[in-house]
Amino acid sequence: MRVSSDMGDESVPARITLLLKQTPPVPVEAESINPESVTAKGRREIEDLPLWVGNSQERVGDYFRVEVEETEGRRDEDNDRLATLLLVGDLSRFKRLGWGMSRGEMLIQGTVGPHAGAFMRGGTLVIQGQAGDWLGAHMEGGKILVQGSAGNFVGAAYRGYKTGMKGGTIIIRDGAGQMLGARMRRGVIAVGGDCGDFAGFGMAAGTVVVGGTPGLWVGARMKRGTIILLQPGELLPTFYFDCTFAPLFWRLLYNYLHQEGFSLPPSCREMNFKRFSGDANEEGKGEILVCPSLD
Repeated sequence: MRVSSDMGDESVPARITLLLKQTPPVPVEAESINPESVTAKGRREIEDLPLWVGNSQERVGDYFRVEVEETEGRRDEDNDRLATLLLVGDLSRFKRLGWGMSRGEMLIQGTVGPHAGAFMRGGTLVIQGQAGDWLGAHMEGGKILVQGSAGNFVGAAYRGYKTGMKGGTIIIRDGAGQMLGARMRRGVIAVGGDCGDFAGFGMAAGTVVVGGTPGLWVGARMKRGTIILLQPGELLPTFYFDCTFAPLFWRLLYNYLHQEGFSLPPSCREMNFKRFSGDANEEGKGEILVCPSLD
């Protein structure tokens, strides 16, 4: 493996690294940065990718040092293998990283700004730091792993949209803010720490797991779907107790989350849950499952 200043037609990309050189003075629209947009490009081509900094169009090379690692060998026209994209630095002012990503792997060593992974359709986005608001908004597929905490509106619907996240997985090691999974339609969101108010607001389907203490109004206006609480929380009076049972899907979900590095109490793997149905104001077809061993 070698570092190249400009990739040729005979090379297969292995990893492309963007090292932050300077912090932008204002927030940056950075949806041009994803594995698909940088694969099969040389260093100069990547440096020329556009960034909107305020109302000015600038270049990736103005803010990042670009390193391209490649392997020897001829690229086949049918070869869709993408380079791994690595970003390093405090990217809290960079918005929309991984926006619309459909395949490949993107690793961010640092904090990211809002809208990371929004409209994502596939691939893997790993954030080794904190994530801003609207993480994975309208996500349809793929996987987002956050090794810190996240802001508000994770997997939620933008204002004016009826449905939010429609597929994929979001796993957050620590906590998250308000409106977690709001208007979610499908997929899995798992938060290891506490979350803010209105988790699962208006959910139409999908699964939300909260490992810490939930905020107020969990599942408000929930139509369908499942919210799993591993710590006690105050439920709305429009949720009513049904039964205590062992959901058939829970062991599969537990094993999947465990494989992804999500920390779960071992006592919950074989646990019966208290099931509450609601929101009664929305026909009561959703469910909140509470782990009784932690009550």
